[in-house]
Amino acid sequence: MWPPDQEPDPDPDPAPARAGRSPPGAAMPGLRALLPARAYLCSLKGRLLLAESGLSFITFVCYVASSASAFLAAPLLEFLLALYFLFADAMQLNDKWQGLCWPMMDFLRCVTAALIYFAISITAVAKYSDGASKAAGVFGFFATIVFAIDFYLIFNDVAKFLKQGDSTDENTADKAEGGWPPCGFLPGNVAYHPRGPCSP
Repeated sequence: MWPPDQEPDPDPDPAPARAGRSPPGAAMPGLRALLPARAYLCSLKGRLLLAESGLSFITFVCYVASSASAFLAAPLLEFLLALYFLFADAMQLNDKWQGLCWPMMDFLRCVTAALIYFAISITAVAKYSDGASKAAGVFGFFATIVFAIDFYLIFNDVAKFLKQGDSTDENTADKAEGGWPPCGFLPGNVAYHPRGPCSP
């Protein structure tokens, strides 16, 4: 999880150490550990979370400067949640805290954010006439699209996972029962018989 410590230079320059400054290329290892890895930020999920947090922050700033300041709580909350999920995914907290259903929390966060952004963006564009409200509405529509893409991808990943689990469960059950599929799930059979074995 933590990046390895860099090896010291064989011939360190004592001049910057005497001046109380670090060399220009050196980064502090404590602060570097807090930043997400570059590989994660370049992944699709990392880019989506960066876009969500960036658009939420821009929308928040626009609502602060507008006459529609009643809507500024939603972008602020979504900005903080997007940052939390960005660092939680980058630090792999989902592997450490197994008791939480991370995909469901992320899915619900994205669905509610898309719906809330869509509603407040329509209201900001239609009801308020100042430029900052219009800009907040436009950035809110962009955020709605990004959140919708994110929850669509999460839904597809969860659906694939559940299909894989169902296919392995059915294969295991078929082998245990002698190869007969359960009633109502025969290929080409559209009738479901809840009282007993399937009859043609």
